[in-house]
Amino acid sequence: MKFAIGTAMLTMMFLVPQISDAQVPVGRWEIVHTSGDNSAQTALYPGSFSVFLLAGGTGYTYGSFSSSLCVVDAQTFNIVPTWALLPGFTDVFTITITVDNLGLGPNVTFTYTGRYDPLTPVPGNPSQLIPAITGTYFVTGDASACSVATSPVTAGHFVATLLPTISSGSASGSLDDITADDGSPFDSPVAATITFSAPPAPGQIAGTVSLTPMPTLNANACFAATDGIHVDPLTINPDLSTQSGVAEYIYAEGFDPQGVPTKLFLNGFSANVYTTSSNSDPHAVQITSNTWAVAAAIGEDNTSFIPDGVSNDGTNNVMVFLYGVVGGVCDGAGGIDLPFHYVSGTPIVHKHQKHVRSGGAIRGRGRIEPGENWRQSFPLPELRPHAKTK
Repeated sequence: MKFAIGTAMLTMMFLVPQISDAQVPVGRWEIVHTSGDNSAQTALYPGSFSVFLLAGGTGYTYGSFSSSLCVVDAQTFNIVPTWALLPGFTDVFTITITVDNLGLGPNVTFTYTGRYDPLTPVPGNPSQLIPAITGTYFVTGDASACSVATSPVTAGHFVATLLPTISSGSASGSLDDITADDGSPFDSPVAATITFSAPPAPGQIAGTVSLTPMPTLNANACFAATDGIHVDPLTINPDLSTQSGVAEYIYAEGFDPQGVPTKLFLNGFSANVYTTSSNSDPHAVQITSNTWAVAAAIGEDNTSFIPDGVSNDGTNNVMVFLYGVVGGVCDGAGGIDLPFHYVSGTPIVHKHQKHVRSGGAIRGRGRIEPGENWRQSFPLPELRPHAKTK
């Protein structure tokens, strides 16, 4: 499948998230199965969940995504994460993910128990140390579609990688013009700048997207320009835009030149990018003829290419996006872009808390698949419960 390719480079000020004692394990976690998946699951990709865990033992449900074959419908609020500190420990946590398949399949619950280590060695590059939780998990309910880890006796293993929370800074790059199967790219490359601001709620993304020069499709200007020259900045809708695990899902809103509401989607993941003329990783997303991207998390990275295949694990240094336009004169434009690099910003800092002993304190929406087009990746917002649009 051919994609519209866009390029954007994004350089991070912060390389590794740091968590405070008061907030473990609050933040973005990419939970990846390293064993326990059945043959059907491993034939596609590792079972995983992208979540944003909140203070108080809950999670941001709208921002929860999955690659598990046991998750039949990931388009709504049916993936519910919770967490707790294991009684008697200061660094062992239980993360529970309850999946309601809304009658389309059996309901299942994933229970993960593991130890947090801020200096976890990255497989393939043990001198690279990142925050992660490692341990075991099992699934209750009928998990025959995805797992053999169906009890504590047959538990599988997992690694949960922590990524930084984005609340400020900017990213610059370009959206290029290679043909997409299910849509058309812009007529020529367009420079893009994402300026991030503090979101109203944890797990959301806020800010603006600026484009220059004016994007065109079939010689038609795509967005409004009040001064007749510069594209009016698009406003990121935080109610629809999320960050969780390796996933970044940006929904920017504006108008076309006739005043018709027009939306630009940027659906991406924090990535490791490597170069090879003979890629053998079936999970990698192809960026150019010899450039490939994999998720920046242990278990989803590529240890065959050291250091590039793992060097960004636990960071947002590089992001790869699908992009698409819905509404207005350029409705249907879209494709996939090259890496964004974060150029400035200050992370929300999370540090390790000393807890007192107490009693328990397919991929889904927002996740890019190899061979996936942007329309598959962006279900219409009006189909999402409680989604707010402007």
